[in-house]
Amino acid sequence: MYKNFPDVDTIPQIHKRLREEGYKVSVCTLRGWVRQGILPAAYAGQKVLLYYPNVLKVLKEGTEPPEEVKRQILRLMQQ
Repeated sequence: MYKNFPDVDTIPQIHKRLREEGYKVSVCTLRGWVRQGILPAAYAGQKVLLYYPNVLKVLKEGTEPPEEVKRQILRLMQQ
């Protein structure tokens, strides 16, 4: 946890906090969400920093499907 930003932390620390609060999300999943752009992240050298409320929002609300998936769904609905 960063002193001035208590909700900002590295992926392993966010993972640890999630486990303590009962969420079963792997480190690999968190890293994948960052790579895919699902979770916004800041970088400090090679460290990835996440904002904990953003992680909770993704877990509770889910994400929007990619535009390509939306187009495919619309195309199927029009047939």
